[in-house]
Amino acid sequence: MIKYKIKLILALTFFTLLYGCNESECAYDEGEQSCEPLGPNTERTGFTVVTCYASTPTGDVGVIYNTQNNSSAPKGDDWGNPSTGTAVSALHPTNWKANEIGQVFGIAIDKDENVYLSTYDYYNNLHINISSTSTANARIYKCMPPLYTAVLLTNFPSTSATHNEIGNIAYDKLNDQLFATNLDDGKIYRINTTSGVVIDSYDPWSADTGGIGDGIVAQDERVWAIGVNYESNTSKLYFPRVTGTTRSMYSLTLTSVGGFPSTGSEVVEFSNVPGIQDKISDIAFSSDTNKILISERNNPHKAIVMSYTRSGSAWSFDKQFFVGGFHGPSINGGNSAGGVDFAYKERNGNIDAGCDEFFWSTVNFADALNVGDATGSKVYGIQGIDFNGNNATNYTPASGANSNTDLFIDLNGTYSTIDKNGVGDVEVFDADMCFCLTN
Repeated sequence: MIKYKIKLILALTFFTLLYGCNESECAYDEGEQSCEPLGPNTERTGFTVVTCYASTPTGDVGVIYNTQNNSSAPKGDDWGNPSTGTAVSALHPTNWKANEIGQVFGIAIDKDENVYLSTYDYYNNLHINISSTSTANARIYKCMPPLYTAVLLTNFPSTSATHNEIGNIAYDKLNDQLFATNLDDGKIYRINTTSGVVIDSYDPWSADTGGIGDGIVAQDERVWAIGVNYESNTSKLYFPRVTGTTRSMYSLTLTSVGGFPSTGSEVVEFSNVPGIQDKISDIAFSSDTNKILISERNNPHKAIVMSYTRSGSAWSFDKQFFVGGFHGPSINGGNSAGGVDFAYKERNGNIDAGCDEFFWSTVNFADALNVGDATGSKVYGIQGIDFNGNNATNYTPASGANSNTDLFIDLNGTYSTIDKNGVGDVEVFDADMCFCLTN
């Protein structure tokens, strides 16, 4: 780990001298802040990974889209539809199948473009696992370029017979390590990305001894989403807690070598998080470390996506976004499928011309203008939304919801409600030239 940090410091110095930090590469030089790019962009910077439920044993549980050149993507249409003439290209790794790796939700991507997938069976709010090749619970797979074939990295302790498994996973850039939340025992695990060895674990709040009832800890002890932010050159681990109507975001400040602090070190970053679902399933941080996206999952038409912004050490609520097109009393724009991640606006071939200017959200029932039937497209997949906000008022079927501004990709081109609750998480390959470590 020490050798890795020395290499990181040398790399930061080299790339700062080589590339500098102009507005087109890193638009975060404000006041006394300075931008130190983490490194060069990778071959797949701006690509997008999405997970989904497979209803058959040989069905796909994920896909990788080449969403780099998004300036040419059709607004208000299904970018994945070949009839547009500009259909996004997609990679379907050969063993990302339910009968080979099981159902998956969580996604993380490391500095070497490896993709990590974590098993999960809460699609459709049912306990379903149709994997025929393994009975192990709580698995994480590592998928290496260029083919991204999934290989078992590790599996966690679990008492569950119903495979409640992993809430989500996150990668720590500064310390080259993986974090995962275990729904069975309520703990957060720290994992070596090469060996898969579980380095150690952290049990927030009350001590847990394992799953109860159907193999999942009590609601007050469940950790779903997990994310890493970098504040004052230190990794901070963020995770939400939902206890009845109380919804808060907690954090742990990791040690100088990326380890967990002592038991009881979790602190509340902010409280009164909007929404009503018991699953806050994904969080994502911007490259400038000052913005966070939060996504719910459960009821397909009452789950929301929101943002907070940070000034110094204080976070404040920013806005709720309009996700999807289904509307009705108190559910306007609440069609989140539970995944969210920042992305980059491409201009004239520069794939990181707009750092974190928009984001991808997984979505249930997004009505775009030009696809599907006369009553709307019924897109189930991902929606690209401007971070500055989109239409938060009721849409009309004649014009679609945000059809002139937002991007849409349906995962299978069927535009059918049969896909409801079948969309999972989303993760974007980072643009390291956007990444600032000094805030």
